[in-house]
Amino acid sequence: MMVSRRVVLMVGLLAVASWAAPRREALLAPSQGQIPSDTASDGQTKFAMEDVAALGGRALKVIFAPGDTFGDRMARVTNWKPFTALEFAALNPSQADVALTLVIRHQRTAGFPTRVDVPFVLKPGRNDVSLPIGDMTNTNGSAPDLAHVLRWYVATAEGQAPTLYFTDMMLVGAEAEAAPAPAPGGAGYHVTGKIGEATVDLVVTPLGLTAVPVPTAGARPAAPAIDPARLARIRAAVMPAITEPVLFNTPQADAICSALEIFPPDNPWNQLVTDWPVPPNSKAIVASVGLDKPLRYNADMAFILVPPNQPRLDVALGDFPGESDKGPYPLPPGVPIEGWPAGFKRDPALASLTLDDVQRDVRHQDGDRHASVVDPVNRMLYEFYQLRHTATGWRASQASIFDLKSNALRPLGWTSTDAAGLPLFPAIVRYDELKRGVIDHALRVTILRSQRAFVAPATHYASALTDPNLPRMGERFRLRADFDVSGFSPEARTILMALKRYGMMVADNGIEWALSVAPDERIPVLHEELRKVKGSDFEVVTAP
Repeated sequence: MMVSRRVVLMVGLLAVASWAAPRREALLAPSQGQIPSDTASDGQTKFAMEDVAALGGRALKVIFAPGDTFGDRMARVTNWKPFTALEFAALNPSQADVALTLVIRHQRTAGFPTRVDVPFVLKPGRNDVSLPIGDMTNTNGSAPDLAHVLRWYVATAEGQAPTLYFTDMMLVGAEAEAAPAPAPGGAGYHVTGKIGEATVDLVVTPLGLTAVPVPTAGARPAAPAIDPARLARIRAAVMPAITEPVLFNTPQADAICSALEIFPPDNPWNQLVTDWPVPPNSKAIVASVGLDKPLRYNADMAFILVPPNQPRLDVALGDFPGESDKGPYPLPPGVPIEGWPAGFKRDPALASLTLDDVQRDVRHQDGDRHASVVDPVNRMLYEFYQLRHTATGWRASQASIFDLKSNALRPLGWTSTDAAGLPLFPAIVRYDELKRGVIDHALRVTILRSQRAFVAPATHYASALTDPNLPRMGERFRLRADFDVSGFSPEARTILMALKRYGMMVADNGIEWALSVAPDERIPVLHEELRKVKGSDFEVVTAP
């Protein structure tokens, strides 16, 4: 088999003077749970995910409002120049042709004449669509700047309101165009690129000699490190029936959360980071947050669990309606606002407030007022920023919905209730975890000064600063392996071990090194203990 593989590689290289491996990148991937982030009608066009036999699997169902569009207002892939075509399959279930137009806005677009319009028609039944990139021009005939695509959308004709199905929309092209370079020492050719999904870096020599693989760091991404004990524990637990809303600081909530699988096993929140590499500027990034500043305990993020049939309510959205997931939402009357109850009951000036007082913000405290609602049966998460109960109903500045069964991220460039575009609930230190003695997920941390950048799984930045030694949104910090946790209480030790194993992700601008802990009065106040841990005890890590 080894001889056969070497012969095939060499025959291919001798027969083709210029070798190019196919490159594919998803513009929109319904198979991964991605849905478009924009419609012209502000949400009147509806989306759903369905298994469609004619398309071979999961597809995006688009129910167009008359003359409407769907697409991404911030393109997930901005450089289309390396690609040769946009390809996808689509199903038109009607008996008539449907005329559509792909519209592309780029860095040089300054109105209709300088945008790209690519008309295409979907015949009844399945259509395999390929739109050549090289043929694309602006509507006035000038050359588009496809290296800097800003936005794209698919528009239906005026007055039309079809229902159509789309598979993954893939940009396809070539990884490399140049002929193989001579290998060091002249003993063959040095070949880099992709074969299928595998990244290769090989020295291939003429027939009669031996092809030698050249090891490269990160040639194939390492499989995510997953703790099998975590998965076994969750799947062995029995979730109690939930027939009415359950507040987080109760034994019933503890039992439900212990049996709830929050995101798939390989989700970034669930990956062990003990072996992740440390970047060269780790010390500089840590220093920008504060080497001598202490780790902090912030009793902030509360949540409530709801049954699958929880009545849904409309919420009036204020500051970020365009980056919010549309309702109605399963919002129960007893939803806790950030800090409730421990953050209020432990403050003499606020201890007299009821939950209704806090929901209505009778003291005009303002702040972030985060709120999280979890449907554990359907594994869905609903989160709100600056939630208030008013005389006319619920209002919020932003609303986010996360599918806890999926690894799908928010659209790139979108915020969430957190500045980084991340969920709150999966990152909270909960009482059931401290009682068990194991936290098996990454934690949430805030910092004062961040960079104008984000790293996955974050999707949004919240700064104008460009210093590369400032943390990005989504930056992962890990407690150093040599940090001695033996002198800490069991609760503090559980938190510190999680910071060694899973780390913490930068989620928002705020107090330096502040962790989010559920405001549960059953959790002891850990301020003084955690303050013994300093910024200098952490290091930055990056995904391999």
